[in-house]
Amino acid sequence: MNSVYIEITNVCNLHCSFCPCGSEPQATRTFMDSKLFDACIAGAQEIGATNVYFHVLGEPTLHPGFVHYVKKLEQTPLKLTLTTNGTTIERTGRQIIASPSVRQVNFSTHAFAELPHETAERYLQNVLDFCQIATVERPDLYINLRLWNVGATEATPWNSYMLNRIRETFGVDVTPGHFCSRHKSFNIAGRLYLHEDTRFEWPSLDERRETKDERGESRTDKHAYLYDRAEQSCTECKDERGESRTDKHAYLYDRAEQSCTECKDERGESREIVPGTCRALDTHVAILHDGRVVACCLDHSGQITLGNINERSLPEIVNSPLAHNIHEGFMQHELRHPFCQTCSFCKRFK
Repeated sequence: MNSVYIEITNVCNLHCSFCPCGSEPQATRTFMDSKLFDACIAGAQEIGATNVYFHVLGEPTLHPGFVHYVKKLEQTPLKLTLTTNGTTIERTGRQIIASPSVRQVNFSTHAFAELPHETAERYLQNVLDFCQIATVERPDLYINLRLWNVGATEATPWNSYMLNRIRETFGVDVTPGHFCSRHKSFNIAGRLYLHEDTRFEWPSLDERRETKDERGESRTDKHAYLYDRAEQSCTECKDERGESRTDKHAYLYDRAEQSCTECKDERGESREIVPGTCRALDTHVAILHDGRVVACCLDHSGQITLGNINERSLPEIVNSPLAHNIHEGFMQHELRHPFCQTCSFCKRFK
């Protein structure tokens, strides 16, 4: 596990249609305090991570302590990959370039496609100015200009405009017409790249089909009743036969069909587990703005909360029974958690 996503804020100044940030309740939009941030970077080092990200949701450069947090990283071996919408780069660009802890900057320039054209032009110009300065002063800095909207017809005019601006600025004709799943990056200059990808749907438990639990109550979270009864966070319980169990409710957990490819539910109906894999808990883990540790960098609402870094250390949390079970499922090409079964992003991993 070499990366930790640290959501230093879930506040954003844009309201992109493809991002759930704009739909987050205003009351839940906060900034991570310094003490919690210190715990996050200490935990990242304890699990052997070398890289941190400053987001799950939110625009990290809006945090009042953004520059201070970057400077704190300079006192550690950790390197920062910064993903930003680029709207504040005119103000923060100099500090980013000056910091040796910043290894990579990803600009979500696809967000500009939904802005008034004059505003989008101004933001793009600021981003391109940053790129020109960085290629000279920080040739070691990786920069991705992201267009993660391949296939979205409404974004075609903006994408064409942006490619023209890249051509005019750098004298390079970038023609990404041969985009495919294995060819997404196109070099512009030095370590500056255009990075294309398709849009993805943020996973949500609300998207699962409605089922009935054993009490006949309507449920929208597939197998959630059995899954909840498995209570992955406890160490001992009684199964239905009254027998004491110390194997984290394996009996009930297996009945939730998390470890087999096909089983029978309580009504005798045959059910299939969802096949798939993911890099969560393998290459990375995420910490939300309030300290909740989640398995996945897309789990912005804490559907797979493994623990809270305010209460337990990050090594303890990532080595918990629930974390191990989910990760084991990925290794066996099984999406064991109901939240993972709703995710389309994991389909990118074969």
